[in-house]
Amino acid sequence: MPKKRSSKPKRRQEDKNYIEVMGKIFSVLEYLIETGSKHRPVPFSEIAAALPFARTTVHRILYSLEKLGYVEKDDVAGHYQFASKFFELTGPAVHFRRLQSVTKSVMQNLLLRFGETVNLGVLDGGQVAYIEVLQSSSALRIAALPGERNPVHSTSLGKTLLAFLPEKEIEAILDKNPMLKMTPKTITQKKQFLEHLASVREGMVALDMEENLSGVICVAAPIFDQSGRVIAGLSISGPAPRMEPKLSQVQEGIRDAASATSRMLSPSVFAPDGSPQTGH
Repeated sequence: MPKKRSSKPKRRQEDKNYIEVMGKIFSVLEYLIETGSKHRPVPFSEIAAALPFARTTVHRILYSLEKLGYVEKDDVAGHYQFASKFFELTGPAVHFRRLQSVTKSVMQNLLLRFGETVNLGVLDGGQVAYIEVLQSSSALRIAALPGERNPVHSTSLGKTLLAFLPEKEIEAILDKNPMLKMTPKTITQKKQFLEHLASVREGMVALDMEENLSGVICVAAPIFDQSGRVIAGLSISGPAPRMEPKLSQVQEGIRDAASATSRMLSPSVFAPDGSPQTGH
């Protein structure tokens, strides 16, 4: 029989802001996570034996979680497992952490190979949000900070994140975010920009040729999830004089890196070039 977990933290009940029942609820959830990953569903008797409070309390918590749709009973009476609603709730956070973990070594390899700043970005509120940045060691470098945002229409990451969305979603984002002229080379006409995105889809790589910041070139490629939806983008950015001579190699490198990341996230879903396979 499993050992009882340690009793609740000392003096926790003295904290007036602490809701004691929440600790009990999360104890049940944590036990299901730890044990259910090894053999699910989990018998009620085992859960009750492992936790340091009354069986009736455990039963009421499981009953409430079941009513809310986060837990379900198995065909075998008295056995519990997580329902799909629980994974819908936790999925985005887990996926986000996994994305960062998978891309870490990929980004480091790109930095070592090309010596330019490497960025990981996502679409947030119609803008590019940088969630990871590895800065070039060069004294002259271009680097955003994690959490910073940039327009979608003038950046290679923005183009990558938009290009593979349904057209209605693209137009809705562009309607809410004016296509401001960031530099003399910025595309500001919607029709021209949509045509430009078609070339991004075809080549699986996007370029920002001094469109967001004069003197800076960026190259980006898309990362897809298991459903084939673009969830993030990798980019390399640097001063135009350094980027131009190696632009072809950078495009190939960033495309391969993003493709490898998509395959690592969902190995069975993607073709060798990193594009979603048909039928998925």
